[in-house]
Amino acid sequence: MKQKFAFAVMLCLLCGGMAPLLRAQDTTAQDQANAVNEYTIPEGTEFKLQLHTALNSKTSKAGDRVMTTLIDPVAVEDREVLPKGIRIDGHIGEVKAAGRRGKGGYLTIVFDTLEMPNGEKVTILGSLTEVFSSEGSDPNVGPEGDLKGHGASKKKQAAMVLVPSAAGAAAGVGPGIAAAAGGVVMALLLFHGQQAALPAGALIGMRLDQDVTITAPVPSDK
Repeated sequence: MKQKFAFAVMLCLLCGGMAPLLRAQDTTAQDQANAVNEYTIPEGTEFKLQLHTALNSKTSKAGDRVMTTLIDPVAVEDREVLPKGIRIDGHIGEVKAAGRRGKGGYLTIVFDTLEMPNGEKVTILGSLTEVFSSEGSDPNVGPEGDLKGHGASKKKQAAMVLVPSAAGAAAGVGPGIAAAAGGVVMALLLFHGQQAALPAGALIGMRLDQDVTITAPVPSDK
């Protein structure tokens, strides 16, 4: 009887001593699994996106939200870490409408959030790099990622030259003298540049401006 009791006590002590070790092993295994599935997407990585928010430097305001989805998946170390179709959103930074004297409008987009397939939202910092496809507009993208409208169209620029020339011909004076006439000068100043605009559905490029670390889902067995 005493031997059975002693054996039971020793078994309990043994089990109690192994429990922390087993828990430590489980924690280590979990940490290793998490580390394996953590990936850092480096600064400079370029994304191709589809825009779902119409943008226009005349009507858009600083702070307005901009919604896009990822067109091409993003891979790190030969592993797809961002699948096609996830949300990548941002907001409008600076914006200025087109002005007189042929000055085009401009606006900037700051990409700030990506949404993982499991719904987790990750903070990012990205900027516009180019416009791949845009129906009905042909904007420029500046070196700082700002979307720029063109200046006055060639047709309007031609009108700026022809108006004083015609006025001078009618008055029998040269274009330089005719251009000094108040009415002609006002006509020139009224020409506006084009707005910086992109329709919903446009395909655009984004550059990641700082590293971002994500936890990729465990791949399913095939």
